Amino acid sequence: MDRNRIPREHKTMKKIGKSDIIGQQGMSIIEGIVLSMGFMFYPTGGVEAGIDGFIELRDAETGEVGNLLLQVQGKATERDRLQGETGETFEFPCADVDIEYWTKGTAPVLLIVVALKTRKAYWKSLKEWFADPERRKSRKVVFDKAKDEFTREAKAAMIAVATAVRPGASGPSVKKSEQILANLLEVVFGPRLFWAPTSHGTDKSFGGALGEIVKPSRGEWIVRSKSVLSFHPLDEYPWKKLCDWEAMEEFDTTEWANSDDEDRQRDFVALLNRAIGEFVRPELYRDRDSGVFFFRKPKERDSLNYAYRSLQNTTTRRVVGPYGKKKSDPRQFAYWRHSAFLHRFIRLAGKWYAEITPTYHFTYNGQDTDAYAGERLKKIKEIENNAAVMGQFVMWRDFLTTHGAEDLLTKTYPFLSFRAVDALELDVGVPDDLWKSQETDPASPLFEYALAGETVENVT
Repeated sequence: MDRNRIPREHKTMKKIGKSDIIGQQGMSIIEGIVLSMGFMFYPTGGVEAGIDGFIELRDAETGEVGNLLLQVQGKATERDRLQGETGETFEFPCADVDIEYWTKGTAPVLLIVVALKTRKAYWKSLKEWFADPERRKSRKVVFDKAKDEFTREAKAAMIAVATAVRPGASGPSVKKSEQILANLLEVVFGPRLFWAPTSHGTDKSFGGALGEIVKPSRGEWIVRSKSVLSFHPLDEYPWKKLCDWEAMEEFDTTEWANSDDEDRQRDFVALLNRAIGEFVRPELYRDRDSGVFFFRKPKERDSLNYAYRSLQNTTTRRVVGPYGKKKSDPRQFAYWRHSAFLHRFIRLAGKWYAEITPTYHFTYNGQDTDAYAGERLKKIKEIENNAAVMGQFVMWRDFLTTHGAEDLLTKTYPFLSFRAVDALELDVGVPDDLWKSQETDPASPLFEYALAGETVENVT
């Protein structure tokens, strides 16, 4: 007789299936990890529709709890390999009804998958994951086995998920200092400005006449009240043909840059806006409607990569690329996405800065604006996170601070340049894991966290 087998005295007995045992083993592992963090775990028990338990945050030093809760959907498996497993990732398929249930609630839901053979657990915040329409359409959660492992070290990231849903809430303090990366670049401009009367009353009239004399014409000038203000000496060709060069006056640029006169400030900003358009050529185009500067698509290629120095390493980012297929002709791409930025010149504490706002531009052929550009931009901004914006700003900072430098073929651009601004030091902050563990998804087409480095977290 098998001593390990319980004898049956009746033909009809209640049963606890193997799946129940597996599930309980998984929940025990989850509970042990949660308790190791100093948090509380409350199993649901009884009837439940997709939530196996609750995690309540607790200050490990004081024992205080603040009703900050995370819901847990636990899954456990005895299989040797997880579904869709590779060396770095695996997948978990989800039903539409479950996704709807998890994402509509008021509390964040964590999906925690436990591999019993290795006794390792992995987690994702489902509301954040399925905020991306493409992920929701796929009905799959993709886990990074290194980044998403559910261990005691995930504590800080869990605090971030829990406190994000309640304005004003805060978790236990986990870091005392921080660096803030401001999206500003210091502006350096040419030392001299030149003014002269002209017979032309508008920029359009002056520009048209200039284009008839020389092509391509330069744009570092503005026309106001039948006078022209420029970084170029107006007594030289071709400018002398368009103005009364004998009446030209020369000024130190600071007379405009430091002036408190609003008209002079507006004129100076207008001149800087004309200069930046010349500065970024020929690599960037400017869209007239939105005002964004964006990388142009190469004539002979469908995509473009840009190599730059990130916060720590030299890396490469795809700045132009095709996406989707046309319904009318699946052999053709539906649109191109271009890395882009908006800019604004501002004066702060006596210095001029360019405020750089990373964004995207969409074209239907790599050059002309796509009819659905607004919708595509709205969609991508809804899922874009802090790390994505920071990564783009770091790239644009590198481009603007290195572009126009002198090399064997070209001279330094003389009228405008940019300098990086040091990160701001704060006495309080948050740990790196708050950003890395949940905000950034390694499968995202927007950003890979490793490209930016881990020491500076925020763009303000």
